[in-house]
Order: sequence, then C-alpha cells, then structure tokens
Amino acid sequence: MSDGDDVRRTVNESADKINLKTKVKRGTGTRDQDEVVVKVKADDPNDAAAKLANTLAALDAVGVTDTLRETQPAVDDDAGDA
Repeated sequence: MSDGDDVRRTVNESADKINLKTKVKRGTGTRDQDEVVVKVKADDPNDAAAKLANTLAALDAVGVTDTLRETQPAVDDDAGDA
C-alpha cells in the first residue's frame, strides 16, 4: 500500500460471532479511486483477524487490486457513426 491509502477496520461482536470488515481506498481524485471491502466472520477475534489477514494477502498475491485499478470502461467505437 502507498502512503495515500485510506484504511479503516471495524470489529463488530454479537452473541458468539465476530464480524470483521476492512475497507481500503486507493487514489485521491474523484474519478481515480478504487475501493475494496472485505468482510470475514469467525467465532474468535484471533480467528477473524487471521482470516482477514489471509484474505488480504491472497487478494494481493493474485493482483486483484491492480486488476481493478487497470480496468477501464470499454470504448464504443460505433458511438460516433450514427
């Protein structure tokens, strides 16, 4: 992650379940932002934290955020031919 990344982590506990959510936002401009939201559930806070860490590591390992960042809308070549 770069210095401009905005990361927020929230832990919610209810009954015997732990819900852990993290939100990572990259970019600073209105049209130059990517956001990935990851949620995990576990019965134990340590398990929830480990699941979140593993999920974020897996997303990074396969380049999910880079792929999202490089995805651009398709250009319709026929739009000006009417």
